[in-house]
Amino acid sequence: MKNFLRTSLAAAAALVATQAGAFAQQIYLNELYISHSGTDLYEFIELKTTPGRSLDNIVVLVVEGDWSASGNEGTLDRVWDLTGYTVPASGLFVLGSSGLQNSVAAPFTADFNFGTQDRLENGSDTFYVVDAGSSANVAALNAKLNQDVDPDNDGITDIPTLSTILDHCAVVDGGINQVAPNFPDRIYDGAIQLGPEGVGTTAFLPGGVFRGIGAPAPWCADFLDFNEAANALEPRTPGAQNSVCPSAVQIVNYCTSGTTTNGCNAVMGYTGLPSLALGAGGFTVNCTSIEGAKTGLIFYSISGRLDLQWGASSAFLCVKSPQQRTATVGTGGIAGACDGSISLDFFNYTSTINPIALGTPFAAGNQAWFQCWFRDPPSPKTTMLSDGLEVTFIP
Repeated sequence: MKNFLRTSLAAAAALVATQAGAFAQQIYLNELYISHSGTDLYEFIELKTTPGRSLDNIVVLVVEGDWSASGNEGTLDRVWDLTGYTVPASGLFVLGSSGLQNSVAAPFTADFNFGTQDRLENGSDTFYVVDAGSSANVAALNAKLNQDVDPDNDGITDIPTLSTILDHCAVVDGGINQVAPNFPDRIYDGAIQLGPEGVGTTAFLPGGVFRGIGAPAPWCADFLDFNEAANALEPRTPGAQNSVCPSAVQIVNYCTSGTTTNGCNAVMGYTGLPSLALGAGGFTVNCTSIEGAKTGLIFYSISGRLDLQWGASSAFLCVKSPQQRTATVGTGGIAGACDGSISLDFFNYTSTINPIALGTPFAAGNQAWFQCWFRDPPSPKTTMLSDGLEVTFIP
């Protein structure tokens, strides 16, 4: 029995080690910027893997997915052999256009220059990163450039016969929704579908796609900003940590703000995102429309919502005990006006100012409930409260 247990444990340990090694060697498609306003000068494909990893026999491929009467779908449009390259210390390797370094919003010098412009087509395509395993297989993949790699139109290409698919995805436009007498655009080898942006056959190709915070996290349902210069809505980040998926963010105002002597109703809000990966400066909780020239503070709970009237005033205590008070500060603004405000860099507070604060260390999925307290001497309790803010932290 002991020998059996010893053998079973050894086998389990070997399996875990094998899985860990496989994970460490995985290469992910991490972020793709395909189409943007103006001429497409700033396209890129970002890979994520182990820093220092050799990219010998690693190949990035693009297969045409746009259906056409002439039968172009299934054509191997791009073959980029990364042999001889090594992944930088960031763990991010960027294939991009030569103009990428001149982008005003997100400049970056690509590790692999794949041309000047329009190297990523504005249509439905399946993107791959594969391990060809040998120089002979790399040559065989190169020989298939501009050829149909799905001649029998079954959605399975020749690519798996010449390589191991490490990661792949299909980025599609409205052609994926076409019906007879036309045919939908094609997705190959079971790749995950990303897009289109919109509904119906006129839906747009996403400007770009990304994994929230980065692989191995899943692809975001949100897309990179098509407005290249603005780079504001889901900003692209070549060579740096990916943006957070906005659709994953759960921040809700609740409860009732009290009305101050001068008619102010303080409101809780925030800037940034409650992503633990962002650290100090990444997420700020604020309270605005406070009485000017007063003092106050932001406090929070990890125990949930409350709706308890604040004495005889119009305010309500919105967070359960126990509560964590932060430092009392001035609200700024002008006395008698509603232009005061208080802000709290929350991750700086929990990591540096008070690392043993209530709830620390926070983990993804944890919640906190915030509220603001400030002086209002003429009111029944001589103080007043804002509404509440419920925050769910993400990776």
